[in-house]
Amino acid sequence: MKSLYDRLIIYCFSGTGNALRASEWIVKNAQNEGLSATIIRINDETKPAIENIDGKTLIGFVYATHGFNAPPLMLEFISLFPSYPNADVFLVNTRGGMKLYKIFTPGLSGAAQFLPALILRTKGYRIVGMQPLDLPSNWISLHPGIRTSVVNSIHQRCRAIMERFSQKILTGKRVYTAFWSLPFDLSTMT
Repeated sequence: MKSLYDRLIIYCFSGTGNALRASEWIVKNAQNEGLSATIIRINDETKPAIENIDGKTLIGFVYATHGFNAPPLMLEFISLFPSYPNADVFLVNTRGGMKLYKIFTPGLSGAAQFLPALILRTKGYRIVGMQPLDLPSNWISLHPGIRTSVVNSIHQRCRAIMERFSQKILTGKRVYTAFWSLPFDLSTMT
């Protein structure tokens, strides 16, 4: 694989560790291809600034889905993020996935992909990837805890999804998987 980029920067907001794990999978894949790759964890004190963005840098925003949207902290961060017209960005939101027997069931994103994409697009960014990721649900108030074997199988599946996703976007292909779940996501916003 020949990467289109020299550098990858991921801004990650993770409460339970799912978004961080997804970020680590993407970074590992990028580093295996020779890219300089960094994860910057977002918290209340993180300033939305970046130095030396050029055509060879890919920027990612990886975050959990909160209330069928991106977390307020991530939305604020993206809103204040400096404008770099024509810089390439991607979005990954983690959402509560489950497994019933051998069938992996998806979570719901709501506006978690589309509101951040709209904000970034109005700042001049090119959106090259929009990928929801169904890591293990942590809504234990709605369902019993997930067995370790099920968690492991969900992680194995999600890791393969992140490897395929990152290989595609690093080589310049665009991936808009988020559009497949759009009808279901819109139903959560009514």
